[in-house]
Amino acid sequence: MLCALKHVLIEFGPDREAHIDGAVRTILETFPEARLEVAQGLLADDLLIEARIPLRHLNEWPAVSRRAHASSPVPFSIAE
Repeated sequence: MLCALKHVLIEFGPDREAHIDGAVRTILETFPEARLEVAQGLLADDLLIEARIPLRHLNEWPAVSRRAHASSPVPFSIAE
């Protein structure tokens, strides 16, 4: 299977692990056959999720990438 290598940047922050988990979940929901790996980013504190997705799904990546970047945890709020 031909794959494309795509990245999601995970910046340093207090909720980084939750952001990684959310981004991975978002990617795998759309591309269950994707192969994912967490790698060191360009800056010392940054990480990258390297996603190898099937080439036939490359057109779907921009929307998934936006959702993965926005997958940081939702702040806790009390419903009224």
